[in-house]
Amino acid sequence: MKLDVFSLVVLLGALQALFFGVYLYFSPSENRIQNRSLAFFILILSYNGFETLNWSSELGSYLFIFDIFPFVLVFGLGPSIYLYMRSFRTEVTIVNVWKHYLLVWAAFLLRLILLVMLLIQVKGAMNFPYLHRVADWSARISEPLSVAVFTVYWIFAIREYRRLVQEEKALAGKWLKTLLTVMGVFSFLWICTVSNYYFYDVGDGKYYVIEVALVIFVYWIGYTGYHRTRVIYITQQKKTQSYFDNLTATEVEHCMASVQKAMEADKLYLQPELSIASLAAYIGVNPKTLSAVLNQGLQKGFSEYVNTWRVEAVKQMILDPAKRYMTITGMAYDCGFNSQPTFQRAFKTVTGQTPRDFMSKQ
Repeated sequence: MKLDVFSLVVLLGALQALFFGVYLYFSPSENRIQNRSLAFFILILSYNGFETLNWSSELGSYLFIFDIFPFVLVFGLGPSIYLYMRSFRTEVTIVNVWKHYLLVWAAFLLRLILLVMLLIQVKGAMNFPYLHRVADWSARISEPLSVAVFTVYWIFAIREYRRLVQEEKALAGKWLKTLLTVMGVFSFLWICTVSNYYFYDVGDGKYYVIEVALVIFVYWIGYTGYHRTRVIYITQQKKTQSYFDNLTATEVEHCMASVQKAMEADKLYLQPELSIASLAAYIGVNPKTLSAVLNQGLQKGFSEYVNTWRVEAVKQMILDPAKRYMTITGMAYDCGFNSQPTFQRAFKTVTGQTPRDFMSKQ
């Protein structure tokens, strides 16, 4: 292992991105997509940092994971930055997030199939004469394709930013503009790096410029991203408090009564894709009004409020003898949850115990 100054800087940057990405992913937020899309973006950069460390420190002879699954997670960079930008538009409901990451899963599946075929060939059970040619072809096409995907999503993100400016959402305007500018520079460097192969191939040396730029970017977003995320969150809370103070008692009571009816009588919490924008439209109020009433009037964020209703519904199903044939996961999905980890966390938060413990005590 060769741990020179460059490798040490890369290692520290990758670790910083890893810690910040994990923190951001699990930190509580009313806008879950906003936190998690930025977290995924940073975690991909962290993975890239460890991948760079793998060859710069000559660990490649021992760690083969980066050679087995190259150009997989990189397809998630563009979708993540686009979803992060789009998440600031509270009036827009983001659905089917997974569709934006289809290329990540497709690339992973392709590499997995190639790995299985290689293992079968090594064992001598079957021979695949074109296996190495297919693997080489996929590696050659994956890199320019990943650049193209990132650039397209960067353009989409610019479009979302312009819509935010038109909607006068200046809260995070400076931070988002800076982030898009840096991403534009990164896209340009990436295109130049890949183009070297077709015009003047200098081998692996062509990656040094963009890798150094990525290390600098990882340090920058690790500090600035955390700072801006905190500033945006605090500023949002202050604006929500100010907005709530300007609402009349009649408006607050009407909003509370309407949202109570939507949950209790109409059971809107059963909709997995329910968002604050769709709920506000259903009860006929402004999303900002609904957000202010939930945060300041009920002291709960939107997700916390809706998940409380869902947890209560699951508890009723657990206590119902007619539902004993169902699994706890089945009950959770029937009550509006769309992921097992989210259900587990929400249930523990509301009841103070796991679903399994709650069921065993009944």
